[in-house]
Amino acid sequence: MSIETMSFILGGILLAAALFGGRLEVKELKLPQIGIFARFLCAVAGLGFVGLAIYVHGTLSPSNSSVASSDAKKTSMTFQAPMLGDLRLDACLEWGTNCGEPAATAWCKTKGMTRATVFPSETVGEIGTRLIGTKQECREKFCVSFAYIVCEK
Repeated sequence: MSIETMSFILGGILLAAALFGGRLEVKELKLPQIGIFARFLCAVAGLGFVGLAIYVHGTLSPSNSSVASSDAKKTSMTFQAPMLGDLRLDACLEWGTNCGEPAATAWCKTKGMTRATVFPSETVGEIGTRLIGTKQECREKFCVSFAYIVCEK
């Protein structure tokens, strides 16, 4: 369990104690009734832990836009539901071959990036996809595209 998750859970428990004044029972966790001063301290500590979780999440998680990695001086960009022309990008370069990384990297190169690092796929059905290698279209129920692509330079 990560520090942000633990901090968020602890902050939530403390805020619940502050709001309800104790007398709270969840599975094995039982909080006795507490006084007004203890409720105030729980509220302050709870807000602090929730704030810490949000801060840690914001500093450790990459955003969906450009992110510069200070270690390797590499730039990453995330592209949601990538399109090739008027259709979604197919997950394969050619029909049924070179699927996944080869197709995602070829698409990243069209955006001036070097390679694809993350490229989860999803079935898009009859929405339609276009293969980057051959420009052919898929308009069947089994058409697969990328949910998003993270490209690196």
